Amino acid sequence: MASDQPQNSPKKRLDNYIRYSSMGLQMGATIFLMTWAGVKLDEYLQLKFPAFTLFLALFSVAGVMYYFIKQISKKM
Repeated sequence: MASDQPQNSPKKRLDNYIRYSSMGLQMGATIFLMTWAGVKLDEYLQLKFPAFTLFLALFSVAGVMYYFIKQISKKM
């Protein structure tokens, strides 16, 4: 189905800019919150090795990368 706007119209570029910048903010917020939750959980359990911090940080990065790739491939 063809779009109403040309491929390089100013509105189309602005829409892409807004979508990708909001996606970046969501990714950063997700990684921050999951890492913060890992730190708090490690402090609560009084662990010497930051196991939950590492796990939640890596899990959140993998999750947001999956989400980002899924959104980008949907566009193509």
